[in-house]
Amino acid sequence: MACSRQISRVALAAVIAAGVGLALAPRAQAGGAAAPLDQGRCDAWDVTYKLNANLELRDTPMGQGDGVFRIGPGQVVLRFENKGGQPGGGVRMRSYRMRDYFTIKTKTLFWSTTVVNRTKTRGTPDKCGNVAKGKLYGDKLRWQTKVRGYRTDGYLTCEGSLCGKFGAPPPGRTDLHIGPNDVPFNPFSFRDGKKVITMARTFVTKTDMPKQTGYITLAGREISRACVHVKPCK
Repeated sequence: MACSRQISRVALAAVIAAGVGLALAPRAQAGGAAAPLDQGRCDAWDVTYKLNANLELRDTPMGQGDGVFRIGPGQVVLRFENKGGQPGGGVRMRSYRMRDYFTIKTKTLFWSTTVVNRTKTRGTPDKCGNVAKGKLYGDKLRWQTKVRGYRTDGYLTCEGSLCGKFGAPPPGRTDLHIGPNDVPFNPFSFRDGKKVITMARTFVTKTDMPKQTGYITLAGREISRACVHVKPCK
């Protein structure tokens, strides 16, 4: 009987150990395989950040649309070199996108106008899947290339006195396409172990219809991180 109890305890311990092992094993990242166990041997880290942004508009018709508007959410994926099992070194922006939904309402003694913007902005990857290239210096990512093919697509609607005047959009719904243009981003700043990123106010667009100059400020937080193998690309 004593021998039987000892065998049962051993079997129970094995079951518990197996359960703990399953609980601690790396889980698959969304949309991909689990990170390799030996993270020192993979090539790079793909880190995905959820973004929010402030869009600042200037030079609008009679200044009536000037202001700062909250937009988002957006997302950026950064591929860092693997430096001793941690993200570092050279960085590739693999994707960038932002939802630009906001409304401008103006009302003066003679003018009353509402413009509703429903567009999305994205970068365009090259044949190797890169939107921009940079390098990490401490907690600062300095871009060595512009954000490739920065473009905005969607529509806006205009209702009111200013519609169709002084560079304001025409009355009703208008399809809107800006770019693609290559846009230089300001450096990304990191904190909290690269889990949080920010970008200072950056010029992004200047258009005649609608008449405006646009700047964005970014803030983001990491939502996933995966250690990946990278295939050569020429």
